[in-house]
Parts: sequence; C-alpha cells; structure tokens
Amino acid sequence: MPKVYNSIVVDAPVERVWSRIRNFHDFSWAPSLIKSCKKVGGGGGYSVGARRLLNGEFLDTLIAYSEIERRIMYSMDEGPSPVSSGEIYNYVGNLHLLPVTIDDTTFVEWSGSWESASTEAVEYMNTVYRSLLADLAAEFTSESRRSEWIDQ
Repeated sequence: MPKVYNSIVVDAPVERVWSRIRNFHDFSWAPSLIKSCKKVGGGGGYSVGARRLLNGEFLDTLIAYSEIERRIMYSMDEGPSPVSSGEIYNYVGNLHLLPVTIDDTTFVEWSGSWESASTEAVEYMNTVYRSLLADLAAEFTSESRRSEWIDQ
C-alpha cells in the first residue's frame, strides 16, 4: 500500500490555523496550486459526506471530521493521472493539526494512503502536499511579518 507523509510548522496558534483550513469547501489559502474548489452536491464544508471538485480534476469526499482533534479525512474518488480511479483506489487523505505549546505555533501533518500495483503516484502526491503546506505556512508567515512591521 503506497503512502505519503508531509509536515510543516506554521507560525501561528493552532486555533487560527484550524479556523482558516477547517472548511472542506474552502481552499482559498492555497492559491499556488488550487485554482478552483467547487462544492459538489449537498452538505456543508463541515459535514461528513460533503464533496468537492478541485481544479476540475480532483473529486474528494469528506469521510471524517473532528473539531476536537482538528482533523479532516477524505477519500479521493477521482483525479488526474497518476491518481485516477483507474490507477489507484481506496485513497484516504488525512490532514491533522497539533499545537506546538513551547512557542504557540502549529504542527500540520498531511498524509495519504491508497491501494495500487504501482508507486508512481507517491512522488506526485508528495509534490501536491508539499505545495499545499507551503501555501498554508506562507499565509501565516506573511501575516506575522506584516504585524511585525506595523509594531515597529
């Protein structure tokens, strides 16, 4: 079973980071990779069963959501090659936030696992997750720098 795992520390308290990414239908925080995020069918962005279409290619379904754990789990039902439904199946993505208490930052981990005879999708998904995490960190880094400039 192929797997990917990526993580980053974001320079903001976990409550602020979670409030920014918790809506399954909102990817406005990831402008370098996600150009469109469309709600598919019924259900809000916090409801298990909610669906989204990212960039017209990635169809995801929210399969678990926890405010307490700050966790979003989803299935990828369709995607472009090498993650199309003909190449992989049973894809589960897991986005999880944890507080770093020593300095009031946030540890963000994003993983995915699926079944496939090939490992071709591993590098592809690592690139996707790294880009998304970099966008998330950049949003808070620039915000923190702006407040530093204002305070001076």
